[in-house]
Amino acid sequence: MDDLGAVIDAPEIDAGIEEVDEGIAQVEEGTEPVEPVDPAAKDASDPYTTKFSREMRAALKSWEASNPEAARFAKQARDNHARLFALTQLEPKGIDGVRERYALLEGLQHGEAKGPEALAAMQDEYQSYKESDEYLASGDPRALEALDDSFNGGLAKLAPAYLDRVSRTDPAAFEAAVLPHFTKILASSDLVKEYNALIDVLNSQGDPRFDDKTKMSFAIQQLSKMGQWLNGISDKAVHIKSAPRVDDQRTQFEQERTEFEKQKQEAHWERSIYPEAGKLVETKFNELLAPYQKRLQLTQKQKDAAFSDFKTKNAALCSADKDYDNQIKRYRSQKNPDSRSVLNSVKVQLNKTARDSFEQVKSERWEAFLAGKPQPKPNVQAANGKPQPPVAANVEIRTVKPPMNEIDHRNTPVEWMSQKKYRLFSGKVVQVRTA
Repeated sequence: MDDLGAVIDAPEIDAGIEEVDEGIAQVEEGTEPVEPVDPAAKDASDPYTTKFSREMRAALKSWEASNPEAARFAKQARDNHARLFALTQLEPKGIDGVRERYALLEGLQHGEAKGPEALAAMQDEYQSYKESDEYLASGDPRALEALDDSFNGGLAKLAPAYLDRVSRTDPAAFEAAVLPHFTKILASSDLVKEYNALIDVLNSQGDPRFDDKTKMSFAIQQLSKMGQWLNGISDKAVHIKSAPRVDDQRTQFEQERTEFEKQKQEAHWERSIYPEAGKLVETKFNELLAPYQKRLQLTQKQKDAAFSDFKTKNAALCSADKDYDNQIKRYRSQKNPDSRSVLNSVKVQLNKTARDSFEQVKSERWEAFLAGKPQPKPNVQAANGKPQPPVAANVEIRTVKPPMNEIDHRNTPVEWMSQKKYRLFSGKVVQVRTA
């Protein structure tokens, strides 16, 4: 967003100034609750202290009364001040703080929703999660209603780990959960079948087929079958316990998908965010350099070196800002963050850090030069009446002034005029001296 005013548009002055004036008066008089501000943190010249604000409004009203033709300007000034005063009560950092919060809000993304819609969707989803958590904590079966059939496979894989946990934390609950299922499995098992057959034979009376020797042989045979069943079920339990719960092929697929998503996200940043962010940084640097470039006369190579230094220092300041660093991390955690929101955050951060970064570059590179005042060098004649030698080795002495279309007036310093020295479009510097 290029201009915050496009979002928070002020109403017509005549329609709202009285209400705004009344509101600011309430704040000044202490009849309207506002966020407390430490008086020690306020500078005496701060235009948004209560004392300064009251004096300013009184001065504007006096100006309005004594200059009826300027009444609309006084009203506009009062309205602007009242609104900014109220803004600083809500956000001590003023418009920069509003920009930060707006960039943070615009950076929210949840599915297809962005900004305030994303926040509302997150709140709704959080509420559903909160209800599910409460159901789980109270043991309410309704917790499972939030899980559709797509969760069945995952729940089945979690069952062994869940039962292990219950067996450690609540043995009675573990027995109550497992015993009915164990009894059902046992009732239809070969163990019970072989056991019942053995009891039937041992209890037989008067049957010539089952003498004592036959019964003994049959009992040994049945006990062997029962032992085989128990050993088999024990081996199966050990195998289930040691078997991986997630299959290797699925694990590999998930790893490949994660890597692909990471590459896809990086491509999104490389294509849609990094280049535009770089342009914002370069534009800001050029904007800060412009007032000094005429005097510095930096070559492109010097300018590039200074810009590289500026980027390094600005990146360090951005990294030190925990709020901005965390915001960028949130963007990086999203699959395809909205580039406009990311760039808006970058723009807001540049407004905070760029000037300090530039001042560091200026201090380290050009402070000594900029602190000195260039002195004009008049065309002084020697005692013998002959012209002095060139003021510099690269100055060409001529007796006739170069044609006007050859002189680069824009890049010829003003103080050179008294020396009859000119910079040419060819790059040469000439000085005119008559014999």
